[in-house]
Amino acid sequence: MKAFILFLLTLFLGLLIFLKLEMNEATRADNTIKNEYTTQDYMITEIVDSGYYGKDEDGKTIFFKREHLPAGQKLELDDTVVIYFEKDVRKDGLIKVEKK
Repeated sequence: MKAFILFLLTLFLGLLIFLKLEMNEATRADNTIKNEYTTQDYMITEIVDSGYYGKDEDGKTIFFKREHLPAGQKLELDDTVVIYFEKDVRKDGLIKVEKK
């Protein structure tokens, strides 16, 4: 019985170590994305067949096509999105769009 409990504790400890390593990797990947891109939040103001219009808190507007959204994701009016741009190229440098 003691051997079984020790086995379970060892297995649990191994799982915790594995999860910690995976979380560290995810954090590193997230930091890399933040260093390579600049982001801006926009609120969806208009939806047309080809894409979406948005406005940021400073009043700047943007239009982006549906193809920049992850597959199957739909946006509605007043949804907030985070738009990733290349760090040095704001115009035509849109990388991806995520719903906030």
